[in-house]
Amino acid sequence: MTEKQLKNLLFFKKLTSIGLFLGFLVFLSSFFVSGPSAPYQLSIGISIMVSSMLLFGFGMFLPLMEEVSGEEINE
Repeated sequence: MTEKQLKNLLFFKKLTSIGLFLGFLVFLSSFFVSGPSAPYQLSIGISIMVSSMLLFGFGMFLPLMEEVSGEEINE
């Protein structure tokens, strides 16, 4: 792996960590909320965590796509 690829992976790792942390906080806070907003807050917390995991998966496959195509993605 090149240094550029490692830099991109570190960026996606940090972004995913922040997203998972925020999603987990929203998820936990939904158990202490009463009223009709509790299910919405629960689903928002879960969807933030799932989308963070999907973002991490996309970031993991970027270097693989570069290797297979033989070209570097311009930034």
